[in-house]
Amino acid sequence: MNKISKLLSLGAVLIFFYISSNASAAISINSTGKSALLDGRCGNDEWDVATKLELPAQVAIYLMKDDNYFYICARAKEEDITVLDLYIENPETNRLHKFHLSAQMGEKVLTENGWERVSGKWDLKNYAGFWVPFSGLEEPENRKGPIWAKGTHRQVQVSRNKFPGNIWNMMFGISAIYQEGERAEFLYPKNAVSTDPTSWAQFSFSE
Repeated sequence: MNKISKLLSLGAVLIFFYISSNASAAISINSTGKSALLDGRCGNDEWDVATKLELPAQVAIYLMKDDNYFYICARAKEEDITVLDLYIENPETNRLHKFHLSAQMGEKVLTENGWERVSGKWDLKNYAGFWVPFSGLEEPENRKGPIWAKGTHRQVQVSRNKFPGNIWNMMFGISAIYQEGERAEFLYPKNAVSTDPTSWAQFSFSE
């Protein structure tokens, strides 16, 4: 075997071990045989099989998959509004995508100019979700002071065709959470930075 062949073989071995180590370090997403109903509740039977991530202040994130979709549900306390920011790195382009669910839903991509919207606020491309419901007005006579419903859970389903591969690099941000009388935000991973995908966590869709 000549020197070039040896180097190529060594490179292939290193790539194999790199991919294997990444896959083994990734958090496994559990499979479901039921499509998740986007009804603002994580407590339904279809979420029983989900992979569960525990955060402070009784916040939890549920993750599961089937052949076509990736499902997320963020649950908090009854007094919380619960806003979800989901970040996914495209494995093919390395572009960072942000899905925001509050009173509206939208998708943004990180560019040199910051987070830029890639579609209209309700132009949902290959994803859907349950946003924060409107619950009335503080001053109905003046049409002022919108009130947002508390106690519902944020849910998203993302088509697995939207991002390639069985390993996705992701970050979650949960805000509008009440802790010790003040609003708080929690991240997963704990020290993740939205613009730094090396600080995120990897998740596996493999069986």
